[in-house]
Amino acid sequence: MLNTAGFEDSLWQARVLAAHVKGRSPGQLHLLNSLSFGNTHFEERLFSLVRKRISGIPLQHVIGEWDFFGRTFKVDRRALIPRPETELLVEFITKTTLPPSPLILDVGTGSGVIGISLALEIPDSTVLGTDTSTAALELAEENKLLLATQNYSTINCNLADRVSQRFDVIVANLPYISSKEISDLHSEVKDHDPLSALDGGTGGTLLILELVKSIPGKIESGGLIVFETGYDQGETVASFFSEEFWTNIQIHKDLAGNYRMVTARRN
Repeated sequence: MLNTAGFEDSLWQARVLAAHVKGRSPGQLHLLNSLSFGNTHFEERLFSLVRKRISGIPLQHVIGEWDFFGRTFKVDRRALIPRPETELLVEFITKTTLPPSPLILDVGTGSGVIGISLALEIPDSTVLGTDTSTAALELAEENKLLLATQNYSTINCNLADRVSQRFDVIVANLPYISSKEISDLHSEVKDHDPLSALDGGTGGTLLILELVKSIPGKIESGGLIVFETGYDQGETVASFFSEEFWTNIQIHKDLAGNYRMVTARRN
């Protein structure tokens, strides 16, 4: 049914849906060689999910969860669906030498996947997530409870406007799609991800620039800032960091060879 509907990865999607019906997460697929359904209840539920997927609902929303950095998070249309390339930000930060008990700010936390992952990977840290969307913050709080994350909290504000303390790390996966390109996105993205999590204004980098300008006084000397960017925005975002405030400005590629992340240090 999925193949007939035009899904190129139909076998994999069928396996994800079948595993979900049997109580397994997408991250457990490699452990499953086969699945058998002992009664018609499982079959009926499976084909109900298949029909939802064929209707155009994203696979992640159909099953209501998705794996990110080795953990299963609740996902729905209140926040952006976690993307594999975003794991690069968490991996970079966790492999960086940080001060003891670091303070970490996750700007535009959305469903909380970055902030919660960092809080759990760095147990002595304190992580604060900000977002303008109260619906997204509700989802983040649900994921906080789901994963029993004690050292992560959220605040409703624009970027870091209501934040007064200084942080050792500031990480942000802000909207970076140009406004004029929104209409060209695949329907699964533009019709199911919140527009506020996609639209980065003219050129796609307006919010990133606004944050860079506003945070020199909110990050410790030597503190690390990490941005996810569009594949063609690395040079542009790197140019936002003036030598007056920043040093060690670097552009990083993801596993596909696309520029995906910009990092800098407060000098």
